[in-house]
Parts: sequence; C-alpha cells; structure tokens
Amino acid sequence: MNLSNILLVSVSTALIIAAIVITNFNNTPNFNNTPNFNNTPNDPAFSQIIVVGPEWSSDTWTCTSDSDFLIHGSLRGLEGSLLQIKIENTGSQSLYAPNPRELESFSVGSQADHTINFTRTGIVTGFLTLQTTSNANASCVQ
Repeated sequence: MNLSNILLVSVSTALIIAAIVITNFNNTPNFNNTPNFNNTPNDPAFSQIIVVGPEWSSDTWTCTSDSDFLIHGSLRGLEGSLLQIKIENTGSQSLYAPNPRELESFSVGSQADHTINFTRTGIVTGFLTLQTTSNANASCVQ
C-alpha cells in the first residue's frame, strides 16, 4: 500500500467516525419531553400516567381523557379467553384470542374526548397504563 492509499483510508475512516458521533448525538432520546401525537412545541408532555389492573371485576375497562392519550397493555388470558378493543369513532378490533398463559403487550391511542373500551370474554388479567398530558382529566374504570 502506498502513502496516498493510507491517507485516503485514514481520512475516510475519520469522516465515518465523525458522522457516527454526530448521528448519535442528534438521535439521543429526550426522556423529559415525550412527544404527543401532534408533536407541536406548545403542547404539554405526556407525563400523566394511570395504571389499572391486574384483576378485572367486570368484563369491560373504559378509558378516556380530555387530551390525546395512549394505552399500553400487558395482558394474559387463559385458554378460551377473548379480548375486543373498541376505539370511539374509529372502530373495533374483532375478538382477539391471546396465547394461553402468555403475557401479550400492545399499545393503542385515541384523540381527546374519545373512549377506548377493552372487553373480555373468559379470564383475562393484567395491567392497562393510560398515558396523557399532565393537565388532562383522564380515567380508566370498570
């Protein structure tokens, strides 16, 4: 290898390393300001969290917020159990049969002032976590 080839490889390597460092610096997650659906700078962060579960005393959980919101679920069902998720003004998922005794995770979201209903058939247990803005009036009730 001659000197010009070594110099070319060295400069190329330095540029690649600089690009990786800059990319990692710009893509560092900001955990203090979780973005909302609209991703506008004047909206408050999704900092209010409501966790419900693991037991279901009725067949339906109804979750709502007066601000855009997300629901993260970690549920499991026994054999023969079914789950339906219905989002107001959007529609419903046909009945979903979870793998028996396995924990299943999912996330769904809705606009402000809509409801999300989770209806079970059979035995379903686990946690639902509602995430919305800090100043929102939100709830998940059975």
